[in-house]
Amino acid sequence: MDFKILHLSSTRARVRVNFRLTPDVKVYFKEQASKIENIQKVDFYQDEYTFVVMFKDGCNSCLQQFFKLVDKEKVRDCYENPVVVAEESPYSIIIDALFWRAMSKLFVPLPLRAIHTWWKASGYLKDTLKLLSRKQVTMETLDSAAILVSLATGARETASSIMFILELGEALNNWSEKKSVKVLEQSLTSMDKEIWLVEEDGNRKITCAEVKKDDIILVSEGNEILFDGTVMSEGASVDESSLTGESFPVVKNIGDKVYSNTIVVNGEIKLKVENPQVNGRIHHLIQLMKDSESREDAYHYKYIKLADSIVKYNFLAMGLTYLFTRSFAKAMSFLLVDYSCALKLSTPVAYLTTIKNLIDQKIVVKNSVTLDKYEDIDTFVFDKTGTITVSKPYIQEVLPFYEYSYEEVLRIGACLEEHIYHPIASAVVSKAEEDGIEHEEMHTELYHIASKGIVSHIEGEKVVIGSRQLLKDEDIVVTAEQEQIIAEKQEQYNLLFLGYKEKLISIFCVDIPLRDEASTVLAELRNKGKKVVLLTGDNEIRTKKILKDVTFDEVHTSMTPVTKFEYIKSEKERGRHVLMIGDGLNDSAALSESDVSIVMSESADLSKQISDVVLKSDSLNSLLLLSDVSKTLRAQMSNNVKSTVSINSSLIFLGLINVLPSNLLALLHNLTTFSIVLKNFNIK
Repeated sequence: MDFKILHLSSTRARVRVNFRLTPDVKVYFKEQASKIENIQKVDFYQDEYTFVVMFKDGCNSCLQQFFKLVDKEKVRDCYENPVVVAEESPYSIIIDALFWRAMSKLFVPLPLRAIHTWWKASGYLKDTLKLLSRKQVTMETLDSAAILVSLATGARETASSIMFILELGEALNNWSEKKSVKVLEQSLTSMDKEIWLVEEDGNRKITCAEVKKDDIILVSEGNEILFDGTVMSEGASVDESSLTGESFPVVKNIGDKVYSNTIVVNGEIKLKVENPQVNGRIHHLIQLMKDSESREDAYHYKYIKLADSIVKYNFLAMGLTYLFTRSFAKAMSFLLVDYSCALKLSTPVAYLTTIKNLIDQKIVVKNSVTLDKYEDIDTFVFDKTGTITVSKPYIQEVLPFYEYSYEEVLRIGACLEEHIYHPIASAVVSKAEEDGIEHEEMHTELYHIASKGIVSHIEGEKVVIGSRQLLKDEDIVVTAEQEQIIAEKQEQYNLLFLGYKEKLISIFCVDIPLRDEASTVLAELRNKGKKVVLLTGDNEIRTKKILKDVTFDEVHTSMTPVTKFEYIKSEKERGRHVLMIGDGLNDSAALSESDVSIVMSESADLSKQISDVVLKSDSLNSLLLLSDVSKTLRAQMSNNVKSTVSINSSLIFLGLINVLPSNLLALLHNLTTFSIVLKNFNIK
């Protein structure tokens, strides 16, 4: 086996091999490439002998690692025992269509072909009559008119060719849409997320890929349900708004059904898995993206609406041309070539492609409307912990009290916090893992109190972990000596308190440094004229300490979920366009009120569910990247309009001066439309 590098840059290499890259070989290549850390992606060319390897900047040494991993016998086995079906491509669609059209002309008698042409034309006529009955004049009306006029003037072959080209164009554009959605689904579906499996001897973490039908899993408050199933426990509430549109949580009891892409908002649920397909309702998310294309407040809706609105001018131009020239052939130019088709077909592809490319860069945008709104944002509102600070804070000190040991308080803390997706909760769990402290589940049902912490019971005694306010609310006794320690430590750290049997038994000292990129990103946003605001539940002293190297236009401390929500609402009432970026359950109300909501990858699932964007990269640089992509997308939409107008105007002109016959005019128009659609797959 020979690998020849045809082109090499700092981030990609084009490689040619001396053996055919069958579908099975392609799958094998991708499997081997996934084993090498620095390789980001492998793509294949249409010629079946060439592929491209994309890798991290300057890491071209990974190519030789990849070549060595490819085993000759494994490749041979791919040839001898194929299992993968070749994926349909534009090339195969065109070849198949041309083959069957040639077979029809060679072996089907002319009278049968004529009957078939009229029969197919009747279908176009029925569709057109339906549109006209609804007073709609669209590009489909234009196509039908071209077919019927051709038949009426005796140009049956022209009508047949137009229908062949339209059907081919529809097949190609169906492929475009399916390809976009398929890649998007693959990008969104994750099998490596961990969940809790309920077993007789306790609960243990497994990945989604390991879940089987009839497994019983545990989903705690604030987390997403990833599988369809039947409830095995009483009393938890589930937010099903992603499925039903109803915002009120639904109480679930034993025997009730629950579905993926919903959220446990109160209590915890044990469910018996019925469908082991993770995120089985991810198609609902894709449908939301497609549905959003019809929303009139979307920027790109203007292009789709424009596409249909200009069809009437084709008919007007056709009538005027015939009136002045008395030539059906010239008048037909305005039926065979239109401006609407390319705009209407390329627009959804452009948006879906942009969303998919953002996912490749670890930015999940849930709907295309978000991309339209992003450029209009003038106020960026940030939460502090896990947002402008690192998403993974760490425990600097653990202070046990009374007879409790370091290991005991950390074991209890980790046992409680492992069910909550919040940066500080994760820090406690990570500290226990780092110190080799096992923490099997010992508590009863958890109750999460937003912005405060967790309440549960161990051996019949109340246990709480969270803020100082939670200690007061739950009547946990804090001694004078402990008060002095708290006063000293809170000047330097965020403090997490553990109370048990009505006493404060430990303080966890949490250090949360600023993100490396925070200063640069905030400065860049302010340079662009954006207002940047910090809303944090932390106190003023610690906030000032962490913000010594960054600048905000406004800083508000000791904020609650309610005051965050009210701030966002007041800004919008002043006419500002607000983006909120947060991470926890306490940010959920503010996120839902903002024009665009963004969360980090470690955020609570409820926050992820209601957000417009998830930054899986956990980097604030993604905010600047989103701005660049939004601008690029708008530029691409403008280019689509310019290309459509210039090319189709040229074709109409060539038709008017009789340079191009009807058949060739229709062919060139449809090929041009498809080329514009394909160009939108390359948006970066």
